[in-house]
Amino acid sequence: MKAEPAAARPTRPATDPTVTEEERQRAEARQRVGKRGDLIFPAVLLAVDLFMLEAAFQLTYAIRFLSGWMASPLGIPPYGQYLFTSFALLVIWAGIFYQNGLYDPRRTKSLVDDIEGLIRGVVVGSLVVLALAFFVRSASYSRTFFAIFFTLSLLFLTLGRAMARAWLRRWLRQGMGAVRVLFLGATSMRGRLLETFDAQPELGLQPVGQVVDEDPDGDSDGSSDDSGRHLAVLGPVDAIDRIVDEHSVDLVLLTLPFRQLRRVTEIAERLGDRSVDVQFVPDMKRLHASRMRLREIAGVPFISVRETGLSGMDRIVKRAFDLVGSSVLLLLASPFMLAIAVAVKVTSPGPVFYGQERLGRDNRTFRMLKFRTMRVDAEAHSGPVWTQENDPRRTPIGSFLRRYSLDELPQFLNVIKGDMSLVGPRPEREIFVDDFQGRIPRYLERHRVRSGLTGWAQVHGLRGNTPIEVRTLYDLYYVENWSLALDLQILLRTVVHVLRGENAY
Repeated sequence: MKAEPAAARPTRPATDPTVTEEERQRAEARQRVGKRGDLIFPAVLLAVDLFMLEAAFQLTYAIRFLSGWMASPLGIPPYGQYLFTSFALLVIWAGIFYQNGLYDPRRTKSLVDDIEGLIRGVVVGSLVVLALAFFVRSASYSRTFFAIFFTLSLLFLTLGRAMARAWLRRWLRQGMGAVRVLFLGATSMRGRLLETFDAQPELGLQPVGQVVDEDPDGDSDGSSDDSGRHLAVLGPVDAIDRIVDEHSVDLVLLTLPFRQLRRVTEIAERLGDRSVDVQFVPDMKRLHASRMRLREIAGVPFISVRETGLSGMDRIVKRAFDLVGSSVLLLLASPFMLAIAVAVKVTSPGPVFYGQERLGRDNRTFRMLKFRTMRVDAEAHSGPVWTQENDPRRTPIGSFLRRYSLDELPQFLNVIKGDMSLVGPRPEREIFVDDFQGRIPRYLERHRVRSGLTGWAQVHGLRGNTPIEVRTLYDLYYVENWSLALDLQILLRTVVHVLRGENAY
């Protein structure tokens, strides 16, 4: 929820005698730029998008009509006609990108999110342009021209976004344009947010401290959360308006337990005359739900905390997507799989493939295939254990295969057979499932769908020896929010994470 704009609030008094005048001036300059960050960030992205679109358009014109690579039976069309069209396209596509949230000033999207939004925008923009070209009879346009332009525009836009984000990251790391965040509440969600802020500095979210609630029903000592993270205590919640002013806070995050929901409206009302955002972050660990969603029926808001999984038609669509996708990917990967099979065979004694019993949908057991990356007697002495970083049981080529998930390629056969899906919760061994279901609420609900080669948890870096409790929350989100678009999004993100080799061992 966003407060109404008010008069400019005072900056924090510079009373520290150890701060030099030069340092004070630099700090004030960063604050002034920070207040304009909500304008600078989307303005830079918009300018880069427009430039790249126009560059793609001009290059397309040169390739199609001036290069001599393609015949022009009707002659070269007037450049002015196409130049005017390019300006119209800039307006149309910028509007579509804006509607897709690609100019969000709060910087909550990653480059992968940008690419997904750009693909949707280019597809929609292409359909709009083709429709307009059909109805505009006064001028003729080359269909080949637009086919080339649509391809180049996606490439140019992606390149532009990557360069713009690289520049903005450097800008944010210098403290310019940062969103100054004040916390209230010490649930487990606060620890996860702080870890996210540290891991993704491009978000530009800078914690300045916290206020503590001395209410008898609240948190009398909120200096640390469940993860052990600490924040400087700036004062009591009753002084939050003064603290917001003195520390130039832009965003107040309420990481409160559900029993303190009344505090949300109290804080929002108290800060109503200040230009500061107030947002509530539910404690999903306590709720045991992956995400709450706001729906509206006849103007009445509903908060959904749990939804059913795939319906009958959804299962048909997902299965058809799995069969087509895995068949194509298996065909494309077959030369690499042959090379890997040879490498596994010549670098260590034993079989090329390794089959392991896993539990899939409805707790049914199936044999999951992998390229062998460990010694044949890997579990002879230890029994079933999770793989550790720098695991000594790995074969000479095993480390490389696991780092880039190449050992998982044979699972395309599991998908075709129907044991697995391209996307879904990763399957576990029965001995681990027996342990997890006894101590993690709703754990078995992830077995309502087919297990996947990749999943929502994996593309968020939750692989390897990461907390199973957190992974379960992400798996439940996927089960309750499945869509074909979400599967495509996860597959696209998987490519990025595989190349990075994050937590893969």
